Amino acid sequence: MTGTSHWNPAHNLRVAVEDKPWDLPEALQDEVEAAWKTWRRDFFRGPVLSLVGAENTAQGPVLQTRWTDYAHFLYSARTLNPRHPFYVRVVFAAGCLISRDGFLMAAVMGPETTRPGWVQAVGGSADPSDVTLGRLDAVASALREVREETGLNLTSSDLSREVAVVGYTQDVRDGSAAIAVKAELTATADEVRRQFHIFQAQQENSELADLVAIPLGMAGLSWLRDEGRRAVRYLEPLLLAPELQPGTK
Repeated sequence: MTGTSHWNPAHNLRVAVEDKPWDLPEALQDEVEAAWKTWRRDFFRGPVLSLVGAENTAQGPVLQTRWTDYAHFLYSARTLNPRHPFYVRVVFAAGCLISRDGFLMAAVMGPETTRPGWVQAVGGSADPSDVTLGRLDAVASALREVREETGLNLTSSDLSREVAVVGYTQDVRDGSAAIAVKAELTATADEVRRQFHIFQAQQENSELADLVAIPLGMAGLSWLRDEGRRAVRYLEPLLLAPELQPGTK
């Protein structure tokens, strides 16, 4: 994972969303459609935000994005070179759940997903309902995904401080961005996992196989190595980010 994704602290990050979705050339759209028909039909062809530009302003960094869909994203990831003009550089909110005893509560992806067994932050694709006046509400997006994937409906009594964006990771290879939404929980890691397992037992098809507690800092990297876990590239910079330490802003 080292050197494949870097951390950008940014409490004032804005994500601008263009009104018009990405319009692919007809030949490329035909290729996407043909590929989608050959893949597993239980994949959900939902909306995906792609990075199309970025700038630093006096008010802070701005990521400029445009809507596409999961078929285009999957085709892009599996087929296109990152330099291709229609390569999807996905932008999403990563729910960084920090337990009271200082662990990052991370998701282990289930067998029906594109990356079974992989470890990543709780979170997923943005939804149009997460966008207001052309701007992604990353906190709302992350909390929605946390609720849908783990059953944790976080309220003020579950949190030691307000949920907030603290920065984002950017992939060195393809430019994709994971927006770190920090939620400091009043529950311990064991308590969070118990709540998740109760929720999971009630689901017919859970997107997550498990929720694991990873130590923050270098200890987290050692944990991933010792456990033999495969992890997404952005997880390392999240674990090392000073802004994710409990009690920091």
